[in-house]
Amino acid sequence: MPPENAENPEEVDFIQQVLEEAPSFVWKRFIDGTELRCLMIAPDEHTPESAAPAVVFFYGGMWALEYTTEFISWAIHLCDRGIVCLIPEYRTRAKYDVKAGDIINDGLDVWKWVHHNAKNLGIDQGSITLAGTDAGALMALNAAMQPLLYKKRWWEFNKRDIPPLQPACVAIFRGIVDTDAPEARILNVPGEVKDPESVNPSALLRRELPALFCAHGMLDPLLDYEMRRWFCNRWESLGNIAECVLCPAGDHTLTHFEVNPTVFEQVLLAWESFMVEIGIWPKSEVKIDSLMN
Repeated sequence: MPPENAENPEEVDFIQQVLEEAPSFVWKRFIDGTELRCLMIAPDEHTPESAAPAVVFFYGGMWALEYTTEFISWAIHLCDRGIVCLIPEYRTRAKYDVKAGDIINDGLDVWKWVHHNAKNLGIDQGSITLAGTDAGALMALNAAMQPLLYKKRWWEFNKRDIPPLQPACVAIFRGIVDTDAPEARILNVPGEVKDPESVNPSALLRRELPALFCAHGMLDPLLDYEMRRWFCNRWESLGNIAECVLCPAGDHTLTHFEVNPTVFEQVLLAWESFMVEIGIWPKSEVKIDSLMN
């Protein structure tokens, strides 16, 4: 959830300017006329022919808040690195009469929409990352952890498991990884989803998952960092790539530059290094130790 009094007037004005200038697209339209839009923040020279890496950000707020501006600071930095950032609107309880399953399905649908429209958006289909905070991270994980389309039997020697449509990476920041945990009670997934385990990341762990980056503040009073560490260790033990960054000075606001710039930079630079190392993002043209000059 967003911190109280986190944004100063200058920050608000700057974010509002970005929101007004950045293009957006309708990615989902309902029969009653309701439209969900997707904000696109891209490099100045970006064109449909760019085939750039991209990140789809699912904002947090535990579905009780509309916090669409959470990742604007991230997107501004990443687009300077040549990375396209998409911030889709999805239905929340703050604005719509929806249940947990509807919201989670929006996350899966927008992932499919972005992948299908990647060429027109100037995005490389094979370099798309899904990212999110708290319940937004749950949506990113669910989209990235869909069950295998075909799971080979023990007697089928010349066949392989067939994975579903997957992003190149999934990145979670103070993310919900177990919908049965007390910290996720407000989401009410067990009470509103017909098959709750089918959308519970802790129950969906398997081989052949995309790379995972996880960051969490060790001073977070709402979400225990040990659960995130366990999740990453389990992800990696199954033969997948994972990195867990625990921030000793970080709390629930670790994604907010205006609250704690040092932790913000630690997380963002660690994520950049990870993405470059696994070959999804290009190396930075300038070697930097800090995002601030």
